[in-house]
Amino acid sequence: MKRKHIFLDDKTKVDRLERKIKKYERYKSYHEKTSEEDFRLQEKLAMLSVVASNFMMTGHSPTLVLTKLEEGDEVMKPVGGGQKDRAKDIICKTDFRKLYRGGKGRKIDPLMIITAICMYVMRQDNPRRGDIRYSNNFIRNVGVTKDIYRHISQKLDYKQKS
Repeated sequence: MKRKHIFLDDKTKVDRLERKIKKYERYKSYHEKTSEEDFRLQEKLAMLSVVASNFMMTGHSPTLVLTKLEEGDEVMKPVGGGQKDRAKDIICKTDFRKLYRGGKGRKIDPLMIITAICMYVMRQDNPRRGDIRYSNNFIRNVGVTKDIYRHISQKLDYKQKS
């Protein structure tokens, strides 16, 4: 019996190629993936919710409050808020491997890095924030120390300046 050739129309050819490309993209090696392509992003954002509720971070969109300007005018200005959104932006845009590298004897955990990012965002709003102590049960269990926080915050400062 002779094999029949089935000729594909253009649309089917394009669909097949698209599927192959998607499959190839999915199986990129870990070091080739950008932070946007990282499938772990959903997990990281779920962890952000846990950390944000633990720290009682202000949620989305700052509240508008009537504030007096020096000229005497009263204007609606945004006050506070947006901490969770800013933390989410940082988490989505930064590569955790470049932010803090685990090494010999250093445990690396995405929850630890997310906690440090949240602390960084909250301290941007209020540098003398006293309720973020390293002896706090949650922070101690996650594993954030003064050195780790300093390291991560320096990298974030450097990233925001450039």
